[in-house]
Amino acid sequence: MRYLHPVQAHERFVGGGRYCFTKAGAPLPRSESWTRHAHPDGETFIRVDMDARADDGKSLLLEALQSQAGQLARLDLRYESERFEGGVQQLRATYQFDSGLLQVGFSLNGAERQYAERRLPADALIDVPLLVFRGPTIARMALRGAAPFFIFVPMYEHTQLFPGALQQIQSPVEFVGDDVILLGKRALHARRYRYLDRAASYWIDAHGVIVKRVSAFKQQETIVEISNYVPPAS
Repeated sequence: MRYLHPVQAHERFVGGGRYCFTKAGAPLPRSESWTRHAHPDGETFIRVDMDARADDGKSLLLEALQSQAGQLARLDLRYESERFEGGVQQLRATYQFDSGLLQVGFSLNGAERQYAERRLPADALIDVPLLVFRGPTIARMALRGAAPFFIFVPMYEHTQLFPGALQQIQSPVEFVGDDVILLGKRALHARRYRYLDRAASYWIDAHGVIVKRVSAFKQQETIVEISNYVPPAS
């Protein structure tokens, strides 16, 4: 697993895993590996290595700091794309979230570092588009029901969307029921959620971790399953 910064002496390993992708029954050359480490003050540090260089040419290394209450405080990322989609070939960025204020420092395609600020609604959900973060967000969206709410999605692939998209929506997710997922010989109890506006289902375990996702597009099914899974310590 690649990383932006190595594990420090004060960090304690508390969980990790690797997401593997298959499409129409064939493995895809992409993965999302992640680890969680606890800090002495109760904060949690998450490292993610999204490696799709052999698939669509994309690579993302990301580190996130979460408060003791599970709130996202900071994101540091390095994104690279060989295909230069939307003008983003290289991006280094730091997102900081504090009391509804988003501050972003970034360097795009090797240019001089810039800074931007954006005010977010205090109760907005932050939906980081990586699987390790999405379990709690999906569960929270399902609880919102028909009440409209704001959601902010950090964006790093397209210049016109950077640093992210804020929108007010009604929950696109519903809770389906409890289930048991078999990963090899391992049985995991999970709660199943389904997107109402797309053919996608997620199975989330008691730790808030997505253990499986099934989605379909143009009659081709993509399955994501977790492997090498060490559940986060309680």
